[in-house]
Amino acid sequence: MIGADKSRDPVHASRRRQPAATVLAAAAAAGSTGSQRQALLRLLRSAREAGSSGRHHHGLQAAETALQLAGEHGFEHLRSEALTLLALHRFRLGQLADAIPPGLEAASLLERPADAAARAEVLCTVAMACNELGLAHDGLKYALEALSAARLCQQPLMLSWALNRAGLCTFSAVGDLEQSVALLQQARELAVQHGHLIALFSAINNLGSSYRTAGQLAQSLAQAGAAALLAQSLDYFQQAATLATTTDNPHLQATAIINLAEILTDLARYDEALAELAQGRGLARGGDFTALQHRADLAEAIILHRTGQLPAAIAVLQRVLALPAEQIEYEMRVLAHEALYRVYKDGGQFEPALRQLERLRQLEQSLADKRSSTQGWAIRKELEITSARLETERERLKAEHERLRAVRLEAEKSVAEARMNELEQAVLVDALTGVGNRRCLDREGPERLAQLQGGFDGMAVVVLDLDYFKSINDRFGHAIGDDTLRKVAQLVVLHTRSVDLVVRYGGEEFVLLLMETSQEAAVATCERLRLALMDYDWSTLHPLLHVTTSLGMAWQNQPQDWQAVLRAADLALYQAKHKGRNRLEVAPAL
Repeated sequence: MIGADKSRDPVHASRRRQPAATVLAAAAAAGSTGSQRQALLRLLRSAREAGSSGRHHHGLQAAETALQLAGEHGFEHLRSEALTLLALHRFRLGQLADAIPPGLEAASLLERPADAAARAEVLCTVAMACNELGLAHDGLKYALEALSAARLCQQPLMLSWALNRAGLCTFSAVGDLEQSVALLQQARELAVQHGHLIALFSAINNLGSSYRTAGQLAQSLAQAGAAALLAQSLDYFQQAATLATTTDNPHLQATAIINLAEILTDLARYDEALAELAQGRGLARGGDFTALQHRADLAEAIILHRTGQLPAAIAVLQRVLALPAEQIEYEMRVLAHEALYRVYKDGGQFEPALRQLERLRQLEQSLADKRSSTQGWAIRKELEITSARLETERERLKAEHERLRAVRLEAEKSVAEARMNELEQAVLVDALTGVGNRRCLDREGPERLAQLQGGFDGMAVVVLDLDYFKSINDRFGHAIGDDTLRKVAQLVVLHTRSVDLVVRYGGEEFVLLLMETSQEAAVATCERLRLALMDYDWSTLHPLLHVTTSLGMAWQNQPQDWQAVLRAADLALYQAKHKGRNRLEVAPAL
């Protein structure tokens, strides 16, 4: 998605890339004094600052050196940050397939609740890399995991970024523009509330990208409403461009201007588009933003093609494609070859047009190979990590056997039980839906209930159950049943807040912890949610599918026995089912 925003930290990009020797010399100088840890911290800081300034080649080298230093000197607690930064810089340099492995490895090291913010950050990067590599469903999976982690860490800015990524990936994976826009609007509101310009720019810019993609698709299918979608995209891109002018960030400004030029091109407003391109290309050249320069070249070639200047369009595209592979993103190469094919075809040059089609087929095969390789790597890496952990455990047990031969079997049993408990504590996310799981509820429920202080402090425990879910599986199959559960989870997350907790309790049953100040407010929230699920257009999953839910709620504003409150909500759910379903029942006060 060429127009999608890739920013994560504030991007100033006013300085040019520093040579690798600068980073390596600094590390060597620090190492010579025996301060390897300080050298590592400086490298990590340098890599992080390079991300903020857009110097991604420099940041990549700093992250690679930091990762090597962390491994050599056993700084395991800093490896995850080095891996996170390595994934980030590779992604921003267009090395999509190479960004995913370190990102997933970092995520595997960040499974403690205290690491939720860091886990959300790196999963945002992995989600976007998968999305742009064409692994849309994988991208959505990791985006939802990032969103769950962001909710757990309760950091509004991180939640804004996670909502941003989930919005883009939702549209790419399932084509749900309405839900994508809703998530991006939530990201926008959080950015406004907390005064973060980069996050706000990203949300507005990605709203423009989502509407533009939807408009282009509708236009290609000759559907009504394409013009309205493109006009909405233009409005968002204009807002983003205006916001960019309030910053001293040339990378942000160039991105906004070139996005604006591209949508103006879609709308056939070529003179305006060329004027924007001239300004955007100047900013891109001044900041050495090569990827943005290539986008400007492609936009110019499209305008030349559409205005009948075919030789000039061919010259621009051939210049772009003559660049070495490492200097141009894969997606840009594909788009340039496709544009050149169309120019040749419209000019009656069928032999070179055929060559471009053959090159496109080769690139698509290469992309398919990259996708397969990346997915295979993820599986192999999981096996390697598991194998390494088992090997470490085996060596520890061997040493324990030599030291305490008499109690070897008991020691092995204790270690195995401790490892199982640790893994159980780490896994807090339901694999099917991406929301919290029962372990998450068992941890969060009693803790939140015990912290209630009365007054304006309250919490509703809501048990939500899908009506006649067994008949959905029986009539339409378990695949539709799984899709239904995933969509229900997405809708529940969409209609609750960041302070609330959503978990899949088991089967078709979900439990919600709504942090409401009064029982009336909690009832209103449940009713809105019930109606939203009932009114959703379920025919998008199956023409005959219709879903309703029954809810049982227990509200408390004082500490209470957790199991008693959960049972009260469950009994209220039973009453809702008994009274005809598709309704909410409230448990009596305990």
